[in-house]
Amino acid sequence: MYMEKSCEISATKTRSARVIEELAHHLPYTLVGSLVAMAVVWFFAAQRLHQGIAEQLFEESRTAFHLFHPLHVCLSAIATTALSWRTSRRLLQTVLTGALGTIIPCGLSDYVFPYLGGRLLNQPMELHACVVAHPQMFFPFLILGILGGLWAEERLTGSHFFSHAAHILVSSVASLLYLISFGCVAWMTDVRFVFPVFLIILLAVWIPCCISDIVIPTATAKDLD
Repeated sequence: MYMEKSCEISATKTRSARVIEELAHHLPYTLVGSLVAMAVVWFFAAQRLHQGIAEQLFEESRTAFHLFHPLHVCLSAIATTALSWRTSRRLLQTVLTGALGTIIPCGLSDYVFPYLGGRLLNQPMELHACVVAHPQMFFPFLILGILGGLWAEERLTGSHFFSHAAHILVSSVASLLYLISFGCVAWMTDVRFVFPVFLIILLAVWIPCCISDIVIPTATAKDLD
């Protein structure tokens, strides 16, 4: 009994240590991805504001958000499923991990964090959850991502690394597009908002995406050796 408890404690410590290590390891990549996304989105969106066609900006941003959000869902499911399949080799557990590790973190990243961040900046934010408002757009990409993660882990070397890198960039763009589409454009015209928005995007990407791609698959892994 004592040995079993010692092994459980040791495994818990090993998982915790790996999660902390991975979070620290991926922070620089998230910083770079967030900066690149801000530069790209600002370049295109600011032109619309300077041309005085804000309504067109909102319409185009919402359209783009509804492209990047399902793409984010798909990439998240690929990365989470691939890592879970690599460490567990249990199909049902892998599918459930891929689903839960995508639905919750993607929602946090793409609309909950941006919405709350915008509200903290006193912006007139609107809460829009695609998993509720557009399930027909959300779940097909989730299923496709889970299937893609199972396939990629078997056939592509380093599939988790590449899908995670793409995941970070797409997630950053999706979070920024949500801010623009649903109430927060001040950061493109007032420099005082640039750094706070950068922090919002950094947290919106780093925490949920690492939970999705690293924390959940690592926590459910049967063997960490």
